[in-house]
Amino acid sequence: MDQTVTVTIGGEAIPVPPMCFAALKRAWPAIQAMPGQTNLVDQAAVSIEIVAAALAPSRPDLTVAAIEARLKGRELIGLVTQLPLLLAESGLMPAEKPQPGELPAGS
Repeated sequence: MDQTVTVTIGGEAIPVPPMCFAALKRAWPAIQAMPGQTNLVDQAAVSIEIVAAALAPSRPDLTVAAIEARLKGRELIGLVTQLPLLLAESGLMPAEKPQPGELPAGS
């Protein structure tokens, strides 16, 4: 079952749904750029692009520019650390935790 991932932007807890194909297509350049990002600001910039793409259908007001304007420095790490979960829920990465009724990886 698809789960939303919650990120905090400007003090607001925002549920981010798993990405549909259209969102994945919009976010694909940022997703491909992720492995090369080594510092927090660059990782956050890529994360913002991906989150904005995922939110486009439900929160069109949260564009990349709007998220950048609202995001507080102390929220950067939370945004970056939630990204793998969003990608897993969108089917792009293996889930970290087994779902109910599933065996953990390597069992």
